[in-house]
Amino acid sequence: MKPENISLIYFSPTSTTGIVLEEIARGLGYESYDVIDITRPEIRNQPAPKFDNNLVLIGAPVYAGRIAKDAVDYFNTLTGAGSLAVLVVLYGNREFEDAMLELKNVASERGFVPFAAGAFIGEHSFSDNEFLIAKNRPDEDDLEKAFLFGKKIGDLLNTIETPMDIIPVEVPGNFPYRDGMANGAFSFINVTDDCDDCGLCASACPKNAIDESNHYSTIDAKCIFCCACIKACPQQARILKDGPIKKKAKWLSENYAQRKEPQTYLATN
Repeated sequence: MKPENISLIYFSPTSTTGIVLEEIARGLGYESYDVIDITRPEIRNQPAPKFDNNLVLIGAPVYAGRIAKDAVDYFNTLTGAGSLAVLVVLYGNREFEDAMLELKNVASERGFVPFAAGAFIGEHSFSDNEFLIAKNRPDEDDLEKAFLFGKKIGDLLNTIETPMDIIPVEVPGNFPYRDGMANGAFSFINVTDDCDDCGLCASACPKNAIDESNHYSTIDAKCIFCCACIKACPQQARILKDGPIKKKAKWLSENYAQRKEPQTYLATN
């Protein structure tokens, strides 16, 4: 079987999750597909789509071993109605821990049939010019693996007639899930004098946590530590302050420098 319609739905503050999903879709052989990018809050505030016998690629980044909470909150409003789901988590070269199981459980509870899943690597949110953590990933090798994963998914689809023929994919993880990352409660970003008020940081922020009236400072209570604002700044005017987040970046760069590779999982039929 090959579903007529394919949709990509993802939360991707630094674009890496979206890039991987699009490459998987390309490997599947679809010339066109619907994209629902829920990164911006105004999109998440719209009514969630209802799927019916679709093929849906669902993706989100991993924060502290869990799916980003804003993504989970939105995914919990979807309607799958038996649609096949490909699940993708994107992590920063440390571990994805319970994130993939969490995404599978959410998708199953919303009526999807998860039959393929992948954990891919993207540049860590805390990576910067001083502390490199999976710098510039996903790279060409990662994208080739994503493309080939899409082809394998397509091959699997050719062997089945209906979603009822599929035994849902088995993925790693533990339940109860580990504690995730709380929202920001302290200031960890400096805005330097290099800021030219271009506003790209505000456009990139998935939480409307940039105070444009106050030299584009971060509204700490809203921040989810995604660092999309830092990576979006063309002047490199947003930098990590000395403190817990910068210490964490240093620790990650020292302890997780060895390259990890994508892990993929397919269901049986």
